[in-house]
Parts: sequence; C-alpha cells; structure tokens
Amino acid sequence: MLDPTATYRTSQVVSASRAGQIVLLYQGAIRFGTQHLAFIERHDIEQAHKASIRCQEIVTALRGSLDLSAGPIAVQLDQLYDFVLRRLEAGNLTKEPRPTEDALQVLRGLLEAWQDLAARPASELVDEPVRPLRDRAPVSNLVSSPVSSPAPAYAGAGIYSMGGARR
Repeated sequence: MLDPTATYRTSQVVSASRAGQIVLLYQGAIRFGTQHLAFIERHDIEQAHKASIRCQEIVTALRGSLDLSAGPIAVQLDQLYDFVLRRLEAGNLTKEPRPTEDALQVLRGLLEAWQDLAARPASELVDEPVRPLRDRAPVSNLVSSPVSSPAPAYAGAGIYSMGGARR
C-alpha cells in the first residue's frame, strides 16, 4: 500500500525550486535533530542514535553540495556545517542534549535565511553580470574619501554558493 505522506513529500521535493529543496533539507535535519532530543529524554538510545545519524546525513549532504570556489559565503557555510556536524556527533556520543541544541540553533538560523531566499522570485536571485574591473569607473570617482589611496574595487561573486538560479 502506498503511503500518502511519502507521495506528498516526494511531490514537494520534485516540484520545489533549488532554494525550496534546501529549505526542505533544513526542515528535515531540524526534525531529526528534535527527534534525537526527544528520544534522549525518553532514554530510547537506539532511536536517538538513528535520528541523530539521519540529521548528520542531511547536513553532510548540504555540505557536500557546496561549491567552495564560489566565494566566502560558501566557505563560511562549510565552516558552519563543520561546527553543526561536530556538535551533532558530540550529542550522539554523550547522549547529552546541549550539543544537539547548539547544532539545532545554527540550523534554525540557516533555515530562516533560506526560507527568505526561497520566498523571493527567481528573477531577484540572479546576479548582474560582473564587468571586468578595467571597465569600471575608478573607486575614487564613486566614493569621496579623505584617505589618500583609493580603496580596492571588488567584483561580485556572480554565482551562488549553493547553486542559485540557472541562467
């Protein structure tokens, strides 16, 4: 017999945008992390372990999808995922709630940011093409600064760390 919930979730994932799929992953990780805490409270060690492993697998998948050459945001996300994974592992090993709670706090903050991105139209998520620096006006013409040497001009990343909109 088909599970109607599984069918619904499958259609949710298939029809979601890239940002929407990431939101679903964060929601899943948070759900399993929360289950881990509930099983710890009930002293159900086996189920707590299974829930923690599921949460870790989702975070590992999110981390694996990063393009670290995309810029500093991707590197910062990688560092956050590393922290989250270390805290989840500590919570699973010690069966203490605090490490998992720390991980969930970070995941909830990231979920909020991705929900904001997912709610925006795709046209807002595409960066403008980056012009070479030689085609830009000198920074000193753009900003009046009392500093004698102009600040360096930085080109935008031009791509998103987690895939972004396809062109």
